[in-house]
Amino acid sequence: MLTAILLVLMTLVILVLVALAMYLVDRFNGLERDTKELLRQLQDSQPAKPSGPYGGLSGKSLWDAVSGQAAGMDELALDGIRKRYRLLLSDHIQWVFNEGVSDHRNGLEAVPANTRMMRTPKVQVESWLPPEAVEEIYRCGQGYGRADPLELPSLRQRLDSVNSQLHQACALEVLQPASSLLMPPLPEPPPAGAPANPSAGATDPGATTPAP
Repeated sequence: MLTAILLVLMTLVILVLVALAMYLVDRFNGLERDTKELLRQLQDSQPAKPSGPYGGLSGKSLWDAVSGQAAGMDELALDGIRKRYRLLLSDHIQWVFNEGVSDHRNGLEAVPANTRMMRTPKVQVESWLPPEAVEEIYRCGQGYGRADPLELPSLRQRLDSVNSQLHQACALEVLQPASSLLMPPLPEPPPAGAPANPSAGATDPGATTPAP
């Protein structure tokens, strides 16, 4: 009789232990699933790491970033983007200016769009500039195309002014005035009364003087 009671008690203890073990295993599996789901949600919520020399930005979004109008960007990454943006900005300014010079010489009048695909040593990226700055640079190019020495000082001042404004907006130091690169001195005009062709009026040594 005692043996039977002990057997029943042992069976009950074993059943309780088995049930407890199953419960603990189920709880452990549940915690593991919850942990994996939480980690996945955290990974999904993290923004993708920007890639490329401009952090995956282009066009207006790139301008907004370097000009401080985009919130939430890492300052260290933004500083690196700004340093590389200097070359892109200079190339875009030069392209717009040259368009003004070329259009004047060809008798055209077409202010370029303020977006332009620019090729850099590493990547091709869309550049965006404020429309009013693009027009001013273009007008300076047209003025330089007129090749009027009297107009050159004011054109240089206007070009350097808009160049400085664009660099300041991007927290970049102006290393060189734009006019020193894009507006070299114009050729000196010939003296008043001088023939347009230096050989005009000269006697050809081999020519035969007609008989009177």
